[in-house]
Amino acid sequence: MNHSSILALGFVFLTATPELRAQTTSPTPFEQRVTVQAERKRSLRTAGGDFDDKRDQISFSVKLANSDAKQSFDRCKAAFYVFGQSIIDRRGYKLLGVDKAEFSLPPRGSHAFATTEVVTQYDTTGVRFGARYDGWVLVVRDEMDNIIMKKGSAPTFLPVADKLHTITPGKFYDKTLLEMATVR
Repeated sequence: MNHSSILALGFVFLTATPELRAQTTSPTPFEQRVTVQAERKRSLRTAGGDFDDKRDQISFSVKLANSDAKQSFDRCKAAFYVFGQSIIDRRGYKLLGVDKAEFSLPPRGSHAFATTEVVTQYDTTGVRFGARYDGWVLVVRDEMDNIIMKKGSAPTFLPVADKLHTITPGKFYDKTLLEMATVR
């Protein structure tokens, strides 16, 4: 590697946003030892007042598994957030639902929970409206309320995972979790 490429790599790292640098920090012991599987139960159908309106019923089966033979994790709290993206303003994300669970993971143990079903309706043609499913975020906190894991289907909300508990289901937000009252 020559001097100019090393300089360029250093410049890229130094100019990276704090959110990007935060994502590259070392993982917590919980993140190193626990795997997450979020499996979506699919149900999409054409329904409603028009022949092409879509109605999406969304629910998940979430499983956390501890791979460590000695370490246990006690009194953890998980929050599972489901988001939809606005059809009219693509910068707006609707919080479709939140499910919370408290659990402890013994060594080599697992915990599974099912989320409640959320429903979203939208139309992408003609009279456009609604929000289409976009993704999920799982935030796990320890008994001291520190985040020990954040994981999502997309990285959109991971930089602001510490503020997700402050938002309200049914409302639209931008990527920084500022409410977008004009989006419906």
